Amino acid sequence: MPSMTSYDRGDVVLATLPFSDLTGLKKRPAVVVSAPHPSVDLVLLPLTSQLENLQPGEFVLAEWKGAGLLFPSVVKRGLFTLDKTCINRRFGRLAVADQGKLDSALRLWLGI
Repeated sequence: MPSMTSYDRGDVVLATLPFSDLTGLKKRPAVVVSAPHPSVDLVLLPLTSQLENLQPGEFVLAEWKGAGLLFPSVVKRGLFTLDKTCINRRFGRLAVADQGKLDSALRLWLGI
């Protein structure tokens, strides 16, 4: 049965995400980057607590505690589209300043 929960852009969630090489799955924090839509799919970016070797556009969340996370976390490049049923729970929301950094990163990564 499809999830009836709606998620908003900037929500920080726990999701079952595939590894980028599709060799497995891992529950990890992610941020919703899609706007609310009737589709059951969400577009997400993964978060990680690995703070080293950041690539262009990746950034440490300034307000990671306010987003409901337990550790300092980095927004990673790597868009995923997942069914809402792959979301385990919502942690919180990005702060306004972090949402602005996310918007800039998306423009950089997508060339828009």
